Amino acid sequence: MSQLPTKLALLAVAGQGIAYLLSVVLAGRLGVLGFEAYVVAAAAFVLMVTVAPRGYEKYALRRLPALFEHRDWGRARGFLRVGLRGTLWASLLTAAAVGFWVWWVSDLPPGTRLAVAVSCVALPGGALAHYVLEVLTSTGRELRATAIFRVGVPATTLACFGALLALPWEVTGAMATGCWGVAWILAAVAMGIEVRRAAAPEVWRAEPIEEASTWTAEARPFWLYRISLALLGQAGVIALDRLQPSPSAVGAYAAASATAGLALVLATSTNRAYSRQLSILLERRAFASLQELRRERLRWLGPALAAFLVVAFAFTRELLGLFRPEFVEEGVAPLRLLAVTTAVTALLSLAPTYMKYRRQNRVTFVTVGCAAAGQLLLLLLLVPELGANGAAIAYAVCMCGMYGTLALLAHRELKRLRAASEPE
Repeated sequence: MSQLPTKLALLAVAGQGIAYLLSVVLAGRLGVLGFEAYVVAAAAFVLMVTVAPRGYEKYALRRLPALFEHRDWGRARGFLRVGLRGTLWASLLTAAAVGFWVWWVSDLPPGTRLAVAVSCVALPGGALAHYVLEVLTSTGRELRATAIFRVGVPATTLACFGALLALPWEVTGAMATGCWGVAWILAAVAMGIEVRRAAAPEVWRAEPIEEASTWTAEARPFWLYRISLALLGQAGVIALDRLQPSPSAVGAYAAASATAGLALVLATSTNRAYSRQLSILLERRAFASLQELRRERLRWLGPALAAFLVVAFAFTRELLGLFRPEFVEEGVAPLRLLAVTTAVTALLSLAPTYMKYRRQNRVTFVTVGCAAAGQLLLLLLLVPELGANGAAIAYAVCMCGMYGTLALLAHRELKRLRAASEPE
């Protein structure tokens, strides 16, 4: 494991760099109104792609490594089929429901409505890509999964948008959203081929054993947590769009969020490798090894996040100016707040995973629910007066409070387990 996080981090940084460049290009080419339509459609897509897999994608990292470890090929194949089938049907139903609301019920501007409708069309490909990503990671191919997901998807999107710029058409937010859709479909196909190659041949020869009701119930906590986290992450954009009718405020917050995401991707990409290892170590009850895994992660992640904070604070205006000059004044405070919040949540981001793996669901969801309610209240109070600053304050307070609480609870739980496992 020693060199794997470094390699994953390098891939993640490269991919996020491409995504950051894409955001800068889109902000410059789409204009303020077009970029707002794109940002709102992206927020809608993130929420939908969180709902559609029904938790199977994150639960795969908990269940599949253990099934592979025990050579339970029939159940492994059954899980793959149940997860794939559930993700596909849920994504189609979600896309249809949201598409109907957007096109015939909502009062969104025409450009935003079309962009969100395109994101609905792209949803099945995106949902399948997210599911297959975790399946491929479960086989031990973390590097290949990260390369396709983190680098291949934004690179393909950037190439598609570049091709559009060469055509004699006016580019729109809906077109940019469609470029992401093409990239998600290609990524799902590529990772599906890799899963076929990476999984043991016995998986594909085994008679599938499906425990759909059990797996659905056990995946539900992962699903609810992912939905809650997505709502916490995208609520700022949605609140600004509805409560602060200023396209520049939405764009400034989106630019600050995209910049802060450069740090978060370090944790989310490498956490897949650590989550797989965490699953195996919990199965073996190797609690001492869990502590070493935690220390190893902090040794490389801490300095990387410190360097990011230095850059974010020293070059705040320059980073925001890469998007549009209109975003600089409204984006300085949000970027700094989001950068600190991202660093804190990245350091503590394995705590919720540990709590879900240990099935500490009640306390986890109470904590997440309090954070979501607190953010909603703060957004309603702060956004109308403070705009992007208010959205950033709401996010910072609630996310730091939530992750800090879960980290403390996870530390106490692990300490209790270690004490119980030691011989008297």
